[in-house]
Amino acid sequence: MHRPDPSDSETRALRETGRLLVQIRWLAIAGQIAATVFAARVLGLDLPLARMALVIAGLGGFNLIIALAVRRDARLPDAVLALQLGIDTLTLAALIALAGAAASPLSMLLLVPLLLALSLCTPRSALPIHALANLCVAALVVLGPVTGAALVPAFGLASTLMAWFVLRLRLTVAARDRAIEELRRAKVEADQLAGLGLLASGMAHELGTPLTTLAVTLDDWAEVGLPEGAARQKDLETMVAQTRRCRAIVTRTLQAAGRERLETAAAVPAEAEIRRILALWSGARGRARVPVQSDPGLRGGQMLSASILEAALINLLDNAESAAPGTVTAMLARAGNRLILRLADRGPGFPDRVLSQPGTPFASGTGAPGRGLGLFLARNAIHRLGGRMRLRNTATGAEVEIAFPLLDRPQTEEPADARP
Repeated sequence: MHRPDPSDSETRALRETGRLLVQIRWLAIAGQIAATVFAARVLGLDLPLARMALVIAGLGGFNLIIALAVRRDARLPDAVLALQLGIDTLTLAALIALAGAAASPLSMLLLVPLLLALSLCTPRSALPIHALANLCVAALVVLGPVTGAALVPAFGLASTLMAWFVLRLRLTVAARDRAIEELRRAKVEADQLAGLGLLASGMAHELGTPLTTLAVTLDDWAEVGLPEGAARQKDLETMVAQTRRCRAIVTRTLQAAGRERLETAAAVPAEAEIRRILALWSGARGRARVPVQSDPGLRGGQMLSASILEAALINLLDNAESAAPGTVTAMLARAGNRLILRLADRGPGFPDRVLSQPGTPFASGTGAPGRGLGLFLARNAIHRLGGRMRLRNTATGAEVEIAFPLLDRPQTEEPADARP
């Protein structure tokens, strides 16, 4: 239940890169087949077609496996992308050697997978491809005529200059992106702090009137003395009313910050209360009811509830819905004297930064400005009610587990000798 952060963007970029490599490899395989057929049928060259077909078929099978992995939305790491390009390099070198063009200009085609590695992989993964391409050229020259020996330093110089230029360009762009991201985060945090400042200033402004009334009344008492009869009763009623007004202002402000006063909390049936909040959220969002799996052992169990619980759960449900619309589910269970509520979705899961700092202010799973307090406020409200909240990723998405204390003892079966 989160919204994408930079780590999620990186994961999506790796997936898109995997799909792009699969498409490029299919085109390369088609080109290799066409070139082989043209050389054998049109030019009449004597080529080892069986061995070349075996190499091309092996590359096609490998690409099919990668395509299926990408289609299953597998998160292919950077090392796997580099491995793919390494296999492309070896396959191309094998075809050039089988074609008898070991020392021909065709060896410069090995720059293609190297350029892809430099553009798509990290420097740590791309540099081994640089070394592999140069080793392949050296091996091709050894297999070819002596006149091709000059190709080795030429290829090495060209590949090294290309690697230096591309990697230097990527490092410069990455440094610029990091600087822009830091500025954006600083602005977001400044806006959030400004919002908290406005909240505090608004509370101070609202408290000004009742506190002034109380101060004036007390000053009059200090200077003139306590009034008698109806006048004193009227002053007391005014002071009580202003005190209640102050408490209402503080309660409203603390509720906005996830710290509502718990004087209004009440014991309610646990399962019915959770189902009520889920139905309230579904109705307000105009969507189907959230599927709920419930443990029969919850019957009769009660929990402490207040409006901050409703706000906290609605916040978590909104996060889940925005991450994976229409996939939110709930499960209710009983573990001893605690109610366990699990809210799950089929989204991309929580980013590592949120899992390592759950409920930390400004540790957001979204790239949208002005966010980062949702999980913090929800966790704070749940803790105020004696509960605990845990975040984790599952095989199908993200899950929030909330444990609330139940106010009654767990139901147990009567001993056999106590039954009639």
